[in-house]
Amino acid sequence: MIKSLLVWHRRFALLCVIPFVVWALSGLLHPAMSHFAKAERLNTPFIKVPNHISAIAVPLKSILVAHNITAFSHARVIEYNAAYYYQVAVAHAPLPHIYYFSVETGLINSALNDERYALYLAQSWAEQAALGIELINKFSPEYAEINRILPVHRVTLQNKNRLYVDTLSSRIAAHNTPLRESLSYWFKQLHTFEFIGERHSLWRITPMLTISLLLFGTGVFGLVSYALLWRRLKSKRVNTPVLHRSLGIVLSVCMLGFASSSIHILVDKFFPETFRALSPGNAIFTDRLNHDPLKDVLDSNGDNFQLVAVGEQVVTQVAKQAFVQKRPIVEFSYWQNSAVNITSVDVALAQLQRQLNISDTVLNWQKIDKFGQTYGFINKRLPVIQMRFVNTPDVLYSVEPHTGFIANIETNWQSARSWHFGYLHKYHFLNPLGREVRDVIVTGIIIGLVLTALCGVRLYIGRRRRQKSAIVRRGVLSSGRYVDSH
Repeated sequence: MIKSLLVWHRRFALLCVIPFVVWALSGLLHPAMSHFAKAERLNTPFIKVPNHISAIAVPLKSILVAHNITAFSHARVIEYNAAYYYQVAVAHAPLPHIYYFSVETGLINSALNDERYALYLAQSWAEQAALGIELINKFSPEYAEINRILPVHRVTLQNKNRLYVDTLSSRIAAHNTPLRESLSYWFKQLHTFEFIGERHSLWRITPMLTISLLLFGTGVFGLVSYALLWRRLKSKRVNTPVLHRSLGIVLSVCMLGFASSSIHILVDKFFPETFRALSPGNAIFTDRLNHDPLKDVLDSNGDNFQLVAVGEQVVTQVAKQAFVQKRPIVEFSYWQNSAVNITSVDVALAQLQRQLNISDTVLNWQKIDKFGQTYGFINKRLPVIQMRFVNTPDVLYSVEPHTGFIANIETNWQSARSWHFGYLHKYHFLNPLGREVRDVIVTGIIIGLVLTALCGVRLYIGRRRRQKSAIVRRGVLSSGRYVDSH
């Protein structure tokens, strides 16, 4: 039995050794991006509307009516060059058609559009000039799907860094150095096989899944066979066979973790997360706006607002920045000339009903203001309302209340996948030691696995050479005997 295990261990290893080495070494690009290609952290101040602006502003509904805007999907106040404007995204357009109306006059500023506003934000945040700007409507190796937010404006700064700006929320979707984008490109090509096809293409998933299964089989067969033979094979000499066996047994569990978590992720790709393509919808109608949102901001002592639709009502979602343990968070209240009995849970529920046709009783909910175990950084959007429903208690929905986007839907399968990948592929259980220590340990494991593979290849080549030499010698000896006998 042990001989058969070794034979299959060798066969599987030879089939996948080249993609394994490519996968392993390209995996090192990820910590390299984090430590050697990281852009500086920029401050993005929360936009607060001064009280005197609220007092002199033209009501938003008057402006919408004057410009024949009957439906819109977004409205709030932004600051541009020390002046304040209503930012309104008009509904029924393939991409958000965004207008900027002066709060004081109600007129469109012809010198201000979404591109100019993105440039203004980027230059203000980075405190440097911009070299160019481009609207990004789809994900790419440079701006990967992990960033979640589209559309964005890509602003190239004077230092050649690229800032991806979401103007509807005045936030940074990504901030990359040229080196980071280059490393990201090669990581996508070599580690996730992006050169084969799109994210959910069978042509891309199938070979990756096959290789992962072969790697898992290689690890299992090698671990079992060499563990059973250890007492007979152990030696104090340090040579290629000993190094291969020792590293293999020590690191086989790590190998199984990498392979099994890859299998989990790849199987999950057969079921695309279609909710990520959903838009909150064009749900706000001008004729239903019967209050002044800026007056609501002033009366509630808030900082800014968004308009949201809850059923047939248009409600002012007043945003106020607060600080918890010196960390900024955003709190929401809801107004229509006075406070109304509506919460962020009602807003999130209205979006789930509109986008996913969910009409169920809420089992439990909580507001998430920071990334953590139940809501990872990969989801990008904050704050969110997380909720479960009575009829589907195993499904956790996360909704961003101020934009209406569904940030995440997590079942038990996805939760297990996140844990599996986070702990056995990215080694998040080492985070208490610090990211630097974690990445050094992971790098050591990867280099050890590559050395194990290369030692195995060397052993196989050496064995084949010995076998070939033995066949040649037998042939020579046989020929010699034949000559002697005659």
